[in-house]
Amino acid sequence: MHPVPNPKKIAFFCRLRIIAFVSICALGHSFAQNVTLTGKVTDEKTGKPLPFANVFINNSTIGTNADENGNYRLPNLNVGNLEMVVSFLGYETVKQTLRFEQGGVKSVLFKLREGQQLQGVTIFARKNKKREKNLKIVTRELLGSSRFSKLCVIKNPEVLRISEDDDGHVIAQSTSPLIIENNALGYRIHQDLDDFDYFSGKVYYGGSTRFEVLVPKDSLQKKQWRANQKIAYQGSLKHLLASMVSDSLIEQGFKVYQVIPDSLRMFKSVSTVNGLNLLSRHLHNRIEAVRGMRLVRPGELPTERLVVSMTQLEVFNTNRKGRSPYSDMPFAYTQITMPQGYIVITPQGWVVMPMGFEIAGDLGSDRFSTLLPADWKRDD
Repeated sequence: MHPVPNPKKIAFFCRLRIIAFVSICALGHSFAQNVTLTGKVTDEKTGKPLPFANVFINNSTIGTNADENGNYRLPNLNVGNLEMVVSFLGYETVKQTLRFEQGGVKSVLFKLREGQQLQGVTIFARKNKKREKNLKIVTRELLGSSRFSKLCVIKNPEVLRISEDDDGHVIAQSTSPLIIENNALGYRIHQDLDDFDYFSGKVYYGGSTRFEVLVPKDSLQKKQWRANQKIAYQGSLKHLLASMVSDSLIEQGFKVYQVIPDSLRMFKSVSTVNGLNLLSRHLHNRIEAVRGMRLVRPGELPTERLVVSMTQLEVFNTNRKGRSPYSDMPFAYTQITMPQGYIVITPQGWVVMPMGFEIAGDLGSDRFSTLLPADWKRDD
């Protein structure tokens, strides 16, 4: 990547500490485009059901609780990839990506393993100055500094285990889901914080995220939440990707450039040194403007699109002032790298297969105060 002044990078990643035994079978042949997911959540060792376990699609409002016998049912899901998350107090959270290419009723069995205590770190469980200082760092980095962050609050900071190593890294994990109430957008967020590492102005964190829609106290608050959600959507990653699919990047305020491989760069001038002709490259031949239709390909299913680029993308949000490496482009600047050369998204901009997706810069500094669930929909 090219250096960006003071970038904040977020690596969205997770560590699957156990392998879930997943049995998938079609309980009826159907060509419908919707999936009904059913199954059971049990203890890995004993086989006993885990009543009222949480079963949800990661980063969304789509989820349910198992019943008293550990059985669950999720109807009306789209075909394609679903990153399922199953959690139960005292057990290790399971993430499992499922793929359904046909609709119908599917059955998935999840087996959970009892959790283990963290080892190898010094825990500041009681209130003290060091913990309070580090808690402020964790809170600031999770909620961000947007106009909405003051309307967000972490309801149960006591579930955070926070440590600071000898090198100055602030490390945190949650013993149970961290509850974040976003009273600007109207969501209660349940965050299993598996990893958090803050050092020298950069933060990396990962885990599973479940959104719960709050009930507004009146129609005025409902209207305000919706207006704030639209503000949060503008210039977001979801907005960018949806604009690529609709081939409306410029109209939506984005300028996207693709880094040109060295082998394909054009030589624009010839200079002579000591009688030898030397080819010189102009800086503007390093990147070229691209439209969304050049980056997006059809997926295997109607619900999928591929965003394809073997080289880095440089994105400018012309509706937002910011710092960039280019003096004539003083806009919010983002670098996007796809190590596998592509990612899989929905037409609405929901990333369903990130494939090691990396973001640096403006879009990489998004936090929970402005984060919308992946299934959020525009009015149109």
